[in-house]
Amino acid sequence: MDHNLTLLRLASSLAAHSSARQTVVTENIAHSDTPGYRARDLPAFSDTIEAPDFAIQATRPGHLDFGADAPGFAAEEIAAFGAETPNGNSVSLEDQMICAAEIRQSHDLALGVYRKTMDILRTSLGRQS
Repeated sequence: MDHNLTLLRLASSLAAHSSARQTVVTENIAHSDTPGYRARDLPAFSDTIEAPDFAIQATRPGHLDFGADAPGFAAEEIAAFGAETPNGNSVSLEDQMICAAEIRQSHDLALGVYRKTMDILRTSLGRQS
């Protein structure tokens, strides 16, 4: 039996990425009126897991680190979609709200995949979900 449940690990990684990205977006919103503040964001999840330096390594069998300090979870300054404010701030509240909605969708996707995978595993063991 294959105990390597890659799909569950991938869903967990997507949820962790969504959480880390939500943290960055809330920081951007909190600094929306700070002079000179530059909006930041994380790279897309697909870019993160396809990066050659994203090596999944376990410190002990069964333990993987997909936390906010994992490779590819470092926030980068993003180009402003609109114009900067006169004080040099590049945060657009509209753009940040759109990002927050995207984050919610990806987090819900991760939870849905996890839930359905667990339902399939329970069914295969003869248990009701």
